[in-house]
Amino acid sequence: MIKTYAKGSKAERELLKFLSARGYSCVRQASSGGFRSPVDIVAIKHGKILSFEIKSWSKKPKLERRQLERFSEWSGNAGALAFLAWYSQNEWRFLPLSDAEKGNYDDENWISLEDFLRIFS
Repeated sequence: MIKTYAKGSKAERELLKFLSARGYSCVRQASSGGFRSPVDIVAIKHGKILSFEIKSWSKKPKLERRQLERFSEWSGNAGALAFLAWYSQNEWRFLPLSDAEKGNYDDENWISLEDFLRIFS
């Protein structure tokens, strides 16, 4: 459990640092995924709000229905574009929440870090 938590929080801090270096104002949520907040990181730049649920797993992640619902509700209330962010083998991938809600976890729906930055910077 501790090893999994440490691996996940390391990935969260890495994405936060990466986005901050590119001009985003970022916060990492305490108790993320838990009772208080279903998001790990919120990043804001020029009024654009992005929310992330981050997984650092070797296998492609899938969110449980309840987690998807809470993530969607939170992001909708905030007016945020929401993404499942997956860090594996030194590579980031981003899945729009809308695809996760439809169960579209196929490889072609994941956005590479380069494409993500091109689209959202």
